[in-house]
Amino acid sequence: MPHAPAKDRQLVLTIGIALLILLLSFGGVWLYLQYAKKLRTQTNYLSLPSIAISRDGHSIRAGIAIRTSGEDANWASRNQQAFEHVMKRALMEADPKKLRSEAGIVAMQESLRDAGNDALGHGKVREVLLTDLLISEGDL
Repeated sequence: MPHAPAKDRQLVLTIGIALLILLLSFGGVWLYLQYAKKLRTQTNYLSLPSIAISRDGHSIRAGIAIRTSGEDANWASRNQQAFEHVMKRALMEADPKKLRSEAGIVAMQESLRDAGNDALGHGKVREVLLTDLLISEGDL
C-alpha cells in the first residue's frame, strides 16, 4: 500500500496542472476580448496634408482628418495616398457656393466620407472632418 499515496499525489498534481492551464487559457481569452473591445471603441484620426484644387475660377484648400476605429488605424495609414486622391477628386466635384454655408460643409463632410468608403473602405471610414477650409475666387 505504500504506492497508493504516490499515485494519489500524482493524480492531484495532474488535475491541478490541468486546472491551471484551463484557468490561464480562459484568462488569456478574456484579456484578448477586452483588448479587441477597446480597439473597436477607440477613435483614431488620420490627418491628410492640405489639399488644394482650382476649377472654374474657384479655388478650394482643405485640411482633412479621417476618423476610423482603433482597429482600422493601420489600414487607414497604409491607404493615405489613396485617401488623398479620393478626397481631391471629391473636392473637384464640390460646389464652392454651397460650401460657404454650414449645411454645405456638413454635406461635404458626408460626401467625403461616402467617397472614402466607396473607394476604399467597406464602412471603415466613420467620419471625415474638414479641419481647415479656404474658398476663394480665382486660383490659389
